[in-house]
Amino acid sequence: MSAVVIRGDARALPLPDASVDLIVTSPPYWSLRSYTDGGEHYDGQIGDESTPGEYIDALIDCTREWVRVLKPEGSIFVVLGDKYSDRADGGPSSAPRRSRLLLPERYRIACVDRLGLTVRAVIVWHKPTAMPEYVTSRVRTVHEDVVHLVKQERYFAALDEIREPLRAPRRKAGAKAFGARNTCLPRTATGDYEGQNPRGAVPGSVWEIATQPLRVPEHLGVDHFAAFPPALVRRIVLGWSPEGGLVVDPFGGSGTTALVADVHGRRGVSVDRSADYCRIARWRVSDPRERARALGVAPPPVVADEQGALFDDSEVAS
Repeated sequence: MSAVVIRGDARALPLPDASVDLIVTSPPYWSLRSYTDGGEHYDGQIGDESTPGEYIDALIDCTREWVRVLKPEGSIFVVLGDKYSDRADGGPSSAPRRSRLLLPERYRIACVDRLGLTVRAVIVWHKPTAMPEYVTSRVRTVHEDVVHLVKQERYFAALDEIREPLRAPRRKAGAKAFGARNTCLPRTATGDYEGQNPRGAVPGSVWEIATQPLRVPEHLGVDHFAAFPPALVRRIVLGWSPEGGLVVDPFGGSGTTALVADVHGRRGVSVDRSADYCRIARWRVSDPRERARALGVAPPPVVADEQGALFDDSEVAS
C-alpha cells in the first residue's frame, strides 16, 4: 500500500459518501498560529475566525463533511486543545480574562446537539514532555483532549490489538480490603488474574504518550511545529480500523496519520490546504527513517551519498 497526499479543504473532501473507516485529525487551534503557503498567510484557514463561536461553527462544518464520508460503522477521533482568554472584558469570547474558553467541551457538545453524533469516550492525552509554562497560580497544562465520535451504536473496534499487559491488582491497606467487594483477585493456574482477559487489559482513558520533534529536511523549506507523535495515532489506527481500511486525516499537516496507517496495512490519506505541508507529508510517507519510526522500530542506517554509488550496479556474490 502507499499513502496518498491531497491538497484540499477539510470542509470539502474529495471522497465518496460512506467510504472512510476512520478519521484521525487535529484541527488548528483557535487564534494560536498563522499557517502559510510559501511564507504567506492564506485566507479562510480554520483557527483564524474572529470569535471562539465562529471557530466552533467552522469545526462543525468540517465535521459534517467528515460524517458524510464516514462509513456507518466508522469512527472519528479529534485531538483538540484549549486556550485562555486574554481580553480584559472577555472580548470576542465573552469569557473573563484568564479563563479557559472550554473549546474542546463546546465542540463535543455541538457534535451531539447539531450533528447527532455519539461521544463514546473522551481520552486525556497526557504529555510528559509538554512545553514548559510560566505559571504561579494554577497547575501547568500537560494534556489535550481526544474525543471519540461515532454515527451509530454499533461500530468497528478491535481492542484486542491494543491491549496492555496485565498488572496485579493493588492490595488496599487494612482489613476492609478483604470484604465482599474485595478487588484483590486470586490468580489462576496459568498466572492470569481471574476476571481479566489473558490477552491484556483494555487501555484506560488516560494515555501517557510523549511528543516527538519532527526534523524536516532543509530542502523542503518549511517547518512544522505541531506534529502528532506516531504512537498516539498507532493506538487509534490499530484499535478502530480494519486491515486494508481507509484512514483519513482532513487536517493532514505533516502526514503522521497517513504514514502510520500505511505502515500498518491500511490505506492512508492526508488532506491539507497548505502546499507546504503537503510537501512535508509526501516526503514523510516515503522516507525510510520516518516509516521505521511510525512502526516503532529502529531506523535503517544512514548511507552517505558517496557510498551509495558503490552498490548501484554491483552484483552480490552468494
